Amino acid sequence: MFSAALMKQTIRENSVLWLILAAVQCLMVSTIGLTTPLAAAGIAYYNMLPGIFVGIYAITIGNRLICAKVDRGTLAYVLSTPVSRRAVVATQALFFAGSLALMCTLAATVHCVAASFSSYGASSAEVQTIIKLNLGLLALALAFSGICFAASCVFNLSKHAIGLGGGVICAFLLAPLIAMFGQNFTFLRYLTIVTLYDVPGIMASATGWAWRLAGLAGVALATYAAGALAFTRKDLPL
Repeated sequence: MFSAALMKQTIRENSVLWLILAAVQCLMVSTIGLTTPLAAAGIAYYNMLPGIFVGIYAITIGNRLICAKVDRGTLAYVLSTPVSRRAVVATQALFFAGSLALMCTLAATVHCVAASFSSYGASSAEVQTIIKLNLGLLALALAFSGICFAASCVFNLSKHAIGLGGGVICAFLLAPLIAMFGQNFTFLRYLTIVTLYDVPGIMASATGWAWRLAGLAGVALATYAAGALAFTRKDLPL
């Protein structure tokens, strides 16, 4: 159910994009942590930018992991070895989720350290809030990645996988922005899973934010499972 060789190859193929996005996030949170109190950082940073970063990563990597290999024909070489379809999909899903978890953990650590050394000094409660914000970001990232992973498993052409997975992610990210332009568009807040990443609620230590993150986790589990099932059962042009 797992291929070490495929995992090593996947890491080599996708490490550059991961390093770029992780470095950009760490640079931003270190600057914010050193110069901006958490109350302002939650509004200026966590409300939108991290979602865009993980959205870009999910759309790009999600297509590469399965669909692009089918599209280019390279998956035929992988499946000609003793590696089964289940091992392929399990390995790729593990890399996808694990790389996002590592990215969010790194960003949270850098932000906590920077805030602790700032001139205003972050309290233990603020450090806990930073951890919660990044935990919520991870839940959103996993939901995004699950959607893109499912699209990558269902389709055999990259343009179709990116069109569906990328289109859904972009729509989810744009909906809260459009909802800000008047009461006629407020209903869009209820049509996107981004709303489940309740940054104001986490910042205010309100109740209910954990249940919203559980909803995002449910989306992630359902889409990863659906994608894996589709890939193991579909006909491949090998």
